[in-house]
Amino acid sequence: MKRLIVFIISICLLGLATSARAGDPLLKTLQNKGVINEEEASALMAEQEKEKRSILPKALEGLSIGGVAYIDYSAGTKGGESFNEFSLKRGYLNIKKDITTWLKTRITPDVTLIEKKVKVGSEEGDNPQKGDISLRMKYYYVDLLLQDYGLLTDNDLRAGLAQIPWLDFQEAINIYRLQGTMFQERFGNFNSADVGLGLLGNFGGKLSKDLQETVGYPSPYSGRYGSYHVGVYNGGGYHATEDNQNKVIEGRISLRPIPDVIPGLQLTYFGLSGKGNKITNPEWRNNAAFISYQNRLIVLTGEYVQAKGNQKGDDTKDRSGYSIFGDFRLPGYEKMAVMARYDVWDPDTDSGNNKQDLFIGGISYKIYSNNYVLVAYERSHDDAKTEDDKKGQVVFQVSF
Repeated sequence: MKRLIVFIISICLLGLATSARAGDPLLKTLQNKGVINEEEASALMAEQEKEKRSILPKALEGLSIGGVAYIDYSAGTKGGESFNEFSLKRGYLNIKKDITTWLKTRITPDVTLIEKKVKVGSEEGDNPQKGDISLRMKYYYVDLLLQDYGLLTDNDLRAGLAQIPWLDFQEAINIYRLQGTMFQERFGNFNSADVGLGLLGNFGGKLSKDLQETVGYPSPYSGRYGSYHVGVYNGGGYHATEDNQNKVIEGRISLRPIPDVIPGLQLTYFGLSGKGNKITNPEWRNNAAFISYQNRLIVLTGEYVQAKGNQKGDDTKDRSGYSIFGDFRLPGYEKMAVMARYDVWDPDTDSGNNKQDLFIGGISYKIYSNNYVLVAYERSHDDAKTEDDKKGQVVFQVSF
């Protein structure tokens, strides 16, 4: 009878296409109850691993596929003109592959709307016309995982079309990228990825699981004492070719000063130095300070930036601004949250009456995991314009 039970269990386990870990608790329970002994449990695990390897083609080992999309409906006024539209604001397909234990790669195509120029007679006019939905490459990079060096841990040498040091970190704290771009990207300083070489990692290992749960949001930036990311990049961003030979140096240092007392508190500096992406090599520099606090119910951030020029190289003025963000989850029903953000931007600090400000407020509902619905209102004011731009928005983030 005992042998029959073992045989039936073996057949069931070998039929599973899940990982070996899924069978561990069952085998341990059977062993504890005396149904199987330690040698039999080990043999079953070995057979399960062998079966899993034989079922899964080698090309699929270490491969994962996921995606993120923002499906949006917005209505309002812009430039004095009314609008309402359904749109696909983002469509990522994340393809990741563990080549070895120390070598990994990621490929991420991204949906975008191509804008075409309308021809007026034989001349190309300035009136943009929306074209087809197209795919462009957002990320295509390789990770070389390095050993720890003292306080520098989880070190990762990243080469290719990859995240710059700033926006991916910020979006791990402010999860509402589905509403629109973050502060500095919104006002044209830079976008989120570029071609180059970067080194990133943590300070002092990672927060314990208990402390990560205290912080509230799962994040890849969970260094016990903070994290870092430095790199050198072309400077054109992920949807522009490089128009000069200059390279831009960028870096971020985030410190978690008292992880055992307030693990959600981080102090961050981000800076870059180089030339804007024009053949004329206009000066481009950026210095930003950022403070953030997170727990299971509250996220608060404040950002201040001083800059000169921008990534495109089409602006050489001195610029400055600040942004405040808050996200407040309902106690006892954490699926619901109220968010608000307020940005102030001065595109020319040497000139008056040109400030811009942006207010965003909304209510979000967490459907499951990283799948959200957000209902938001946005108002944009520019001293140089007579009317504010306004819009209401319902956006669904689908993630898998």
